[in-house]
Amino acid sequence: MSFSAEWESRYLKIGGMSQWPWSDLVSLCKRHIRGETAGLKVLELGCAAGANVPLFLSLGVDYHAMEGSPSMVADLLARFPALRGKVTTGDFTREIAFPGPFDMIVDRSSLTHNGASAIADCLRLVRAKMKPGAKYIGIDWFSLAHSDAALGKSAEDAFTRTSFPSGLFHDVGRVHFSDRAHLTELFRDFTMESLEHKVSERLLPGPGSVHATWNLVASKPGDAP
Repeated sequence: MSFSAEWESRYLKIGGMSQWPWSDLVSLCKRHIRGETAGLKVLELGCAAGANVPLFLSLGVDYHAMEGSPSMVADLLARFPALRGKVTTGDFTREIAFPGPFDMIVDRSSLTHNGASAIADCLRLVRAKMKPGAKYIGIDWFSLAHSDAALGKSAEDAFTRTSFPSGLFHDVGRVHFSDRAHLTELFRDFTMESLEHKVSERLLPGPGSVHATWNLVASKPGDAP
């Protein structure tokens, strides 16, 4: 698999982490999804413990998800048994397990844990499964302005690092850091509708650090049916 297998060990050690919908995803969905949401076909890449599932169930969408961690999929299906057959374990950089077309693809800090080649492969796969006009919403893609972008070791390309000795990315395998030009290149076959750069500086407790990420909304060219 091309994604970081270290996540399964991390989840088994510390649990599924957040089970609340991510506020930035809620905001962008509300801002960019117009009209009736019931029945829209949605695919989430890297759903983890299902933090965003309550949001999508409340919208009445036809929710699907792929996740690399078997333990997280088992946990999610135990809490949401109605999603059996719609949530699966797999490597979304190599295959999308569900037929399209999808109205929306969402990804909260999942695809950014791959190298550039795998990210590009995934974007080609999901684009082929999207309806014309469908949205790709990416939350918390790590920025080159992040303090940790200089830590660890260089991986398979200039934007990807691994083997972080400590900090936020310790024991999580690959982490991909982007600047605007790189994101524009990765999404060259999409129409970029929204791009936000979020930067926060931690002053205490020391030492200080900068947390920097991207939120983006990109659509597949063509008129929505």
